[in-house]
Amino acid sequence: MDTTNGRADEGAPGRDPAARGAPRDADAFDGSKIEFPVSFDLRTIYVLAEGAGIQVDVESILARHGVECSMTQGDRKPGARYGRFGARVTFSTREQMHAVYAEIGALPYIKGVF
Repeated sequence: MDTTNGRADEGAPGRDPAARGAPRDADAFDGSKIEFPVSFDLRTIYVLAEGAGIQVDVESILARHGVECSMTQGDRKPGARYGRFGARVTFSTREQMHAVYAEIGALPYIKGVF
């Protein structure tokens, strides 16, 4: 773990800092493999003041990559700086999943994609 910049995730195994928001490789899960298609709730943390269009942006990215999405929902607390937004998704391929994570993670107001 490299903490020279005060961030524990920089330099961590399986993490490419250049691919902001991209999921880690299989080594991060002790060699476990994901079988496709796979469905789960994709979740984000974002800056409320900058992310007013998060639902449109996320739905557009999912549609552009042909990802099935059965539900979206957000959570804002009064006076909070950050919000949460989630989408129930089904990815057909690993490449599709990586592309969506990378594109959502590249949005300027996104702090994390899980």
